[in-house]
Amino acid sequence: MSTNPFDDDPLPPSPHPIVGRSTNPFGNEDDEDIVAPPQRVDGGRAPDALSSAVAAPPPMPLNSGSVSRSAFLGSGSGDDAFESSSTGEAGTRTGNESSWQDLGDLPYRRVRLYSGVRWGRRRKEKGSKFTTQQPAHHGTAASQQAQADVEQDPSSGEEQFGLSWYPKSYVETVRSHQDAVLGSVPGDRTELARLLSTTTTTLVAGCPNGGPVAAVTVPLSTHGGGGGASSGFGSRSTIRIMNNAGVLLSSIAFPPRDLALPMNHPSSNSRLPLHVTPGDILTIGFTSRCVFIIVLRDSLTLCYDLLGSPVLPPFYSLGNAKGGSPGRVKGSGNLPNGMDLLEARVFEGGVAVLGVDMNASVVELLDEFDDPSYADGADVSARKVIPLAPAQQRADQPSFAGEQPVSKAAASPFLLAPPPHYALVTPLPTGMFARSKHLTFQCIAVLPRQYAPSGRPELFLSTSDGSVVVSELNPSTSPDNGFTDVDCRSRIGGSGMGPPAPIVSMAFAPNGRFLACFTSDSILTVVSTNFESKVLEFDARSGSPSPPRSMGWCGEDSVVLHWRELGVLMVGPYGDWLRFPCGEDGTGHGNTGSGTEAHLVPEIDCCRVVTPSSVEILQRVPPGTADLLRIGSIEPGALLLDASDAFDSGTPNADEAAKSITRREGLMDEAVLGCVEAAMGEFDVMVQKRMLRAASYGLHFACKDENARNKLPGRPIPEARAFVDASRKLRTLNVLRRPGTGLAMTSLQYDSVAPRGVVARLVATGRASLAASIAEYLKLGRRVGDYARAMKTAAFVSLSASTLQKGSSMTDTQIAEEAIRIIRGEEKGSAELPASTAPLSSGMYTSVALAAHRVGRKGVADLLIMLEQSPADKVQALLAIGSYPDAAAVACRARDPDLIHMTMFAYEQGLSSNEEGKSLYFSGVINKFPIEAVNIFTAFYSRLGDLRGGDARPAVNILLRRQRHAEAGLKMARRALANRSTTTSGEEREKEKVASLQEASSIFDLGGKDCAFQKACTDEQIALAADQEQLRRSYGSAEVAPPSSSLTSTIMSILKYGAVDPRSVGRLQADADRIAKKYRVPEKRTWHVKVRALSESGQWAHLRNLADSRKPPIGLKPFALAAIRKGQGRGEVMHYLDRMTDKSDGEDRYDLCCEAGIWKRAVEEAVRLGDGRKVAHVRSVCNSPDIQRLCDKYI
Repeated sequence: MSTNPFDDDPLPPSPHPIVGRSTNPFGNEDDEDIVAPPQRVDGGRAPDALSSAVAAPPPMPLNSGSVSRSAFLGSGSGDDAFESSSTGEAGTRTGNESSWQDLGDLPYRRVRLYSGVRWGRRRKEKGSKFTTQQPAHHGTAASQQAQADVEQDPSSGEEQFGLSWYPKSYVETVRSHQDAVLGSVPGDRTELARLLSTTTTTLVAGCPNGGPVAAVTVPLSTHGGGGGASSGFGSRSTIRIMNNAGVLLSSIAFPPRDLALPMNHPSSNSRLPLHVTPGDILTIGFTSRCVFIIVLRDSLTLCYDLLGSPVLPPFYSLGNAKGGSPGRVKGSGNLPNGMDLLEARVFEGGVAVLGVDMNASVVELLDEFDDPSYADGADVSARKVIPLAPAQQRADQPSFAGEQPVSKAAASPFLLAPPPHYALVTPLPTGMFARSKHLTFQCIAVLPRQYAPSGRPELFLSTSDGSVVVSELNPSTSPDNGFTDVDCRSRIGGSGMGPPAPIVSMAFAPNGRFLACFTSDSILTVVSTNFESKVLEFDARSGSPSPPRSMGWCGEDSVVLHWRELGVLMVGPYGDWLRFPCGEDGTGHGNTGSGTEAHLVPEIDCCRVVTPSSVEILQRVPPGTADLLRIGSIEPGALLLDASDAFDSGTPNADEAAKSITRREGLMDEAVLGCVEAAMGEFDVMVQKRMLRAASYGLHFACKDENARNKLPGRPIPEARAFVDASRKLRTLNVLRRPGTGLAMTSLQYDSVAPRGVVARLVATGRASLAASIAEYLKLGRRVGDYARAMKTAAFVSLSASTLQKGSSMTDTQIAEEAIRIIRGEEKGSAELPASTAPLSSGMYTSVALAAHRVGRKGVADLLIMLEQSPADKVQALLAIGSYPDAAAVACRARDPDLIHMTMFAYEQGLSSNEEGKSLYFSGVINKFPIEAVNIFTAFYSRLGDLRGGDARPAVNILLRRQRHAEAGLKMARRALANRSTTTSGEEREKEKVASLQEASSIFDLGGKDCAFQKACTDEQIALAADQEQLRRSYGSAEVAPPSSSLTSTIMSILKYGAVDPRSVGRLQADADRIAKKYRVPEKRTWHVKVRALSESGQWAHLRNLADSRKPPIGLKPFALAAIRKGQGRGEVMHYLDRMTDKSDGEDRYDLCCEAGIWKRAVEEAVRLGDGRKVAHVRSVCNSPDIQRLCDKYI
């Protein structure tokens, strides 16, 4: 006899009690400083220092032991209200197989939920109470082929062994080798399965909270040699997603036939084909939001929903700038590629990967329910992966009636499709840290963001020197790039002798407070997440020198480990352990469990164990159940249960036993609530009913209590409400656990997901009818009920499409009418119930219409969309089916600019980005969209073209298509004259301007007489540009006629150039007169330009000559003003004043004298005009006493 937990000959139970054991050894929230001393258990024996504690008793076989609860867990079928399943059927829950085993002070039980499971079987359509859907198949080239696949066996080309599927050709090859070389007995499938497992491995993953199970068989890695093709396994495999009873939900052909990587290329249709094999699959897993993730060895990541539809395009979670894995990408050159991975870990929020270069990356899968600011606050190195736009999808993807393929990102009214997921990929420079410290990383674990201090996931990496490095997801803004070495070398697995062993496996507790670490020398250590305290150390070296195949937590109190040869080992508080053999029959009887596959799925309150023929859970017995069913218990609930049993058996003193509980105030209430709580933790219907009967029995006495009636007069007591809620919850859980649904959900998981989450999961697994029934039964609110009914209607429409191909006579109108009845709650068989008068939630009709469109019932879709009252949902639905003009019409009727813009952008994304696609885009909007949308469309591109650096051609094209030639020409002319590009030379800009003006002239020419004036002006501007170029060449300088200058500026620059080249003044003046005459510049304007140009350039002599040449048509006042303002002397000013002899020039002479400060002459001119106010004005502004006295003389 031995205390070794791996010994197959266990000791009898120890007669000595184990003292000093807490019911919550891993946590003490009241006093964090009080931590139980860690105990190292070598071979299952307690340390000598703890003399008061002896070795924990070894586990018992499944159906034997001194604390069996078989008396309380009798088998049998419940009534129809609880929807119990019949015994003997494959996948039936067998609650009578459960038993308790003590792990220290904590009782645990092993519950067989489904036995005799035939994995991959199909759901039975006939005789089912609820409407079911066929499993979805993806990867086919056309919808007709997909429909044909529904009728076929998905494993027709494969042979099944439990959870493993192998190509038949591969099985025949191995079988012939078995017969020829090993001489095995023909038909020995056990030996054949063992041989197959030596060259392949089956990856199994479970969705959290009792969700579906996914499995895929792949050849052992021959990475670098073409995956599994060279091993004879074949180049294709199938990934199956099944419920816990083995019913197939969907199958994914791997690799998908259209697997391609979207490229960031000007052409939105650019896709890079990828070539992968089943051997490239590294890991699979589910997130808490039911997203199925496949990670390949080169970090290529694929994301699917539970029905096998992709939710994101393929992407590399860890990029490689140097080229990455050869052979994945067709072609060569600088193409995007991934880095080979050492490990990938799927966690509840996404996936984390570790590359061979020691760099890591964390991928978070988010959706529309996440706060947008979370993604905005990501590290600068993070990138987003979003669903493909319709134009980016391949043309050979399944579509209906010639319509364009529909992307889920295009529209998701009323959540018909899963929420638009997007990925946030954050690369971490862990390779740089590893090289600087001269170490390597061994394994990774992710602390979810809800438990991390930073509010974002934290990546834990074990190092080759026995420590752990914590990396935050904001390396760019965190000190030391966000890396922290916790230096736990002396606390984890260290015996004080030799170097510390590295950690090869890590797992976080569901509450995020503790971390289980398994070292390379087979030491299991549990530490707090901050590594400040060690609460458990367990020696597993006597069992196996190799690490376990999987490790996880069973709730928050124990760690479970699985070795293929040894079975499942549960290690609890302070080194207590239980061993659960996994024999071929799943019980361990007569079998050591050697070589049996078992896959662990850790949950928040238990651990699911998936085997080739069953699904079990290992669970700590809920405290309420333990108190109620413990032998000799004197808890109020136990006493009430005994009294109820006595009453059911007809014992005369049953009432006396119940009345004894009521003698103490509040004791009966506690007893009732205890029975209700214990019932919710049970899986067997008979036990549930027994405890609920006890609670109901106690309620009779509680309701008779006068004090209870006085507390809430006229209202039910809290215990009664708790009883009703528990009954509804148990009925729902029992339905969910039926083989047809197969959700292995516990009461705590149900509370964690919440009833609304349960409805969403049922819809995601194709059980929309059951979701609608549960939503109505639980009264989850109008929005949830409408959602479930819409999904049920969508399932009906999809099913009607499949029956149509089989000869159904239902027309589109009949299908639409039946869909409307289901949406409104007026289904056949429930006519006696009045339909709800509450208004329907927005988007219900469009959700069903989209489902009808996907299955090719366009007539049904059109009829249902017409009934939708919400413009936003109707627009999104019309966009999703490609009816862009109708969507624009609805948006215009709603007078919503946002919807109009969304319609136009969706239409643009639905076309290719080449010139042909742009032409179709413009013509489609102008010719098919309402005038309101066209006006907004025109205004948008006009404003966009007016921006600096913007392109005016789209706006011009739009105006031309609308026959608005004047506006189009003006838009082009303005853009040409406003060209101030700094990236090109002046000569090139001038050429571009002239070309644009010529194009504008051509546009004006199209307008005929209405645009004759604009065309003439444009032609003159083109001719002026040519004259300017000729002047620049003639004088050899750009100053004589700067490019892009106006007509007036050109004349001025010609005259000003005389100051630079005095010898060419005459020629310059002649050229100025020629330009003015050619372009019909008015004479007075020409003289003003000459005066300004000569005065500004200081050519005063030429200005005098101009004034003396003849009588100026503008008079001499501009000449005098130019001299005054340029600071010329009094003589220059008087030269012009003396020549102003006309009587009408008196006012001008006065103003010029005042402007020049010639005050005496100003007084004389005022006296000559006989204007006393002018004299007074001179006196007020002049400070000279002589002038003031002169003014006084004339005032």
